[in-house]
Amino acid sequence: MRGWRMPGGGGLWLLASLQGCQKIRLIDFEKMTDERGKRVVKFGRFSGAPGMINILHGMGLRFLALGHHTPFMHIAQSHNYRNSEMARQAVRDCGYEIALGLMPQSIGPLTFVFTGSGNVSQGAQEIFNELPHEYIHPEDLKEVCETGDTSRCYATVLSRKHHLKNKDTGVFSAEEYDTHPERYISTFAQEYAPYVSCLVNGIYWPPNAPRLLTFSDLQHLLSPDMAPKHVPEGPGMPRLPHRLVAVCDISADPGGSLEFMTECTSIDVPFILYDAEHHILRPRTSSLITPYGRPATLADQDSSEYMSRSFAGDGVLVCSIDNFPAQLPREATDYFGNLLIPYLWQMLKSRADVPFEEQEKLFSPTVRGAVIASNGRLTPRFEYISDLRAQKQKKQAKA
Repeated sequence: MRGWRMPGGGGLWLLASLQGCQKIRLIDFEKMTDERGKRVVKFGRFSGAPGMINILHGMGLRFLALGHHTPFMHIAQSHNYRNSEMARQAVRDCGYEIALGLMPQSIGPLTFVFTGSGNVSQGAQEIFNELPHEYIHPEDLKEVCETGDTSRCYATVLSRKHHLKNKDTGVFSAEEYDTHPERYISTFAQEYAPYVSCLVNGIYWPPNAPRLLTFSDLQHLLSPDMAPKHVPEGPGMPRLPHRLVAVCDISADPGGSLEFMTECTSIDVPFILYDAEHHILRPRTSSLITPYGRPATLADQDSSEYMSRSFAGDGVLVCSIDNFPAQLPREATDYFGNLLIPYLWQMLKSRADVPFEEQEKLFSPTVRGAVIASNGRLTPRFEYISDLRAQKQKKQAKA
C-alpha cells in the first residue's frame, strides 16, 4: 500500500503512527520544491482569496455590532458562492457603494495591511482589488489615517525589510535572517500596527523569529488611545473603540507570528473575538457543552447567540480557518490537481513494500525530497522530527 498525506505541526503526529506505516510511503506536498526551493504544488491563492472574502464579510458584521451599517454587509462567506467569480461580483457591488460614499464617516479611512508577497498574499489582494482602492507605501499609513478618503480603501504590502531589523546594526539582511532569525526584532507593532484597520497575515514564521504581534502589543492596540482620530462623532455616529477591527490569519499557525492566535477557527465557526485585556476568545465552542454531554457546535447555537458571542463586545475579530481552500472546492481542486499531475506518475510507480533506498531513482529530486516516511521509518531528511518530539516530551516532563 502507498499513500501521501499533508501533515501539520512539524510532523509530530507522524511518530505515533510509524509502526502502522510499514507498507505506506508518505509524501508531503508542502515539501515538494524546485531547484530554487520554491514550492511547486500548493493551494496558495486559493487560501488567500477565500480568506479575504471571509474577513470582508466578518468586518460587515463586526461594524454592525459596533453600530455601523456598511456595504460589507452585502458580502457572504466564500462557500456561499458557486465560484470565485460570483464572490468577486459581490465584492465589486460592495465597492460600488463604497465609491458612492456610503461608508460611515465616523469609521474613518480603512487601511489593509498584507504581510508577505507570496501566493497567499496575492490571492487575498486579487479580491481586495475589486474594491475602490489605493496602494500606498507602509510609511504613509499614518498620514492616510489622518487625511484619507472613506470612498476608497487603502492597502500596503509589508515585506520583511520594512519591519525586521538586526538588534545590533538596525539593518535587515535576508541571508542573515534566514539563518539566524533570533538576531532580529520586529518594529511592526510600533511603526505600522497603530494605523491598521485590517491585518491580512500570510507569512511563514520560523521558530526563534520575532513575532509580528505579541499579547502585550495587542493590548496596546486595543486600548482607547488607539481609537481613530480626526473623524466626526455624534448621535448615530459612534466612534470605533480602536482602529484595529479585524485580523485574517491565513497562515493559520497557532502560536506563530501572531502570539494571541492560539487556535484555528473553522468553516462552522469562522470568527472569534479576542479580548486582549482579559485574554479571552469568544466563542470557544470547544468549551461549550450541550445537555447531551458533548461539545457544542453551531448546530446547537441560536444564530443570535452566535452573533452576540462572535461580533459584539470588546476585542478584535479574528478569522483563521486552516482549510480555506475547502470554501472554493472545485476551483481549488482543479488548480492543485493541475500542479500535482506532472508528479503523480512517479508516485504511482512507487512500491511502498520495497525499501525506499532501492526506489530512489524512480523519483525526481522534487518528489524524493518530499518523502517523509517509508517502510516504518522517517527518511534521513526528516529525522529531525524525532528530536522535536524528544524536546516536547522533555518540556512536558518539566511542566
